[in-house]
Amino acid sequence: MMQKTWLFNKPIDLLVLGLPVWLTWVICLLLPVNIKEAELTLWVWVVFVLGIDVSHVWSTIFRTYLDKEEFDNHKKLLIYTPVVCLVLFFLVANISTGLFWSVLAYIALYHFIKQQYGFMQLYRAKYGFVKIKKRLSDKFIIYLGMLYPVWYWHLNSDRQFSWFVQGDFINLKLLLEGLPFWQEGYLLNLNQICTLLYFFFLFFWFAEEIIIHRKGQLKFPIGKWIWVITTWGNWYLGIIFFNSDLVFTVTNVVAHGVPYMALVFFYVEKKRQTKISKVPFFENFYRVTFMLLAVLFLAFGEEYLWDMTLYQDNVNFFGSILAYPMGVIQQPVFQALALALLSLPQVTHYVLDGFIWKSNKSNPYIKAVLIE
Repeated sequence: MMQKTWLFNKPIDLLVLGLPVWLTWVICLLLPVNIKEAELTLWVWVVFVLGIDVSHVWSTIFRTYLDKEEFDNHKKLLIYTPVVCLVLFFLVANISTGLFWSVLAYIALYHFIKQQYGFMQLYRAKYGFVKIKKRLSDKFIIYLGMLYPVWYWHLNSDRQFSWFVQGDFINLKLLLEGLPFWQEGYLLNLNQICTLLYFFFLFFWFAEEIIIHRKGQLKFPIGKWIWVITTWGNWYLGIIFFNSDLVFTVTNVVAHGVPYMALVFFYVEKKRQTKISKVPFFENFYRVTFMLLAVLFLAFGEEYLWDMTLYQDNVNFFGSILAYPMGVIQQPVFQALALALLSLPQVTHYVLDGFIWKSNKSNPYIKAVLIE
């Protein structure tokens, strides 16, 4: 198999998968400290959380429910997943809203980590899965790049951000402080040692990659390298280097949501081209624009319902467009039901994402569209 170093192509990979993430780093580095330390403003939330994070969740429907062939290939999965998730998350929310948010946060974290790994695997598949003996595998390095910042987050309770709500992640520092041998100052030393090891592994992996590919006279897998290093940079900067709700939200959302929507739109249009030999450029453009507007509309509707029924934190934004016909739900059992229902698109997306991108009989177009 010919060794291809880019997932889509060089311009799309650099301009869509890479550049938005790199720009967020530059902007966050240049922002004044008082802005980075301030609470998340309404318009930052609208653009990044509603416009990218929630929208990317809804983009999954074009890859599943709205594609008859894909729906038939995954019929049981697509029917039973939302039903089972609704029941389970209603039960959890009915027990405790704190438990609900913690469960959802860890599922979301797993999903975010698996997406970065999944994209790296697509790059490796595109390259041809060349068998190379290495001391540090690609799998180890991509997971380390994300799991250490998460470990740091769990261990350092001074982080000024949370995944969904305050306290949704376990505070490991409290557990360690309860141990008889633990002393003040241990945490600082542990952080310094782990961070040094963290970057040592990255530099070792990268150096080994360069040496092996040069010796084997192989093409440098530039796309994979950029993806791995960008993943490392984003998780380190967003969680460890900066300590800002604004920075964490922007870096996390852009690095996750933009590539996913690009993947869905690319897949849908490229799959269509396998059936129709020539599709005019403007037709592709109009279709992608329609999909983007559709997911933005659905994201707005979802967040409108979240705010209307449970929080009303953004009533100045949503209420100015469409007045709220009801007040906040007060009864615990109905609050639990609302939480389960409104989180259903998100949870369903998390589950489906683990199946719809696998190269198997259920996904006969993956190879033709994304790999070959």
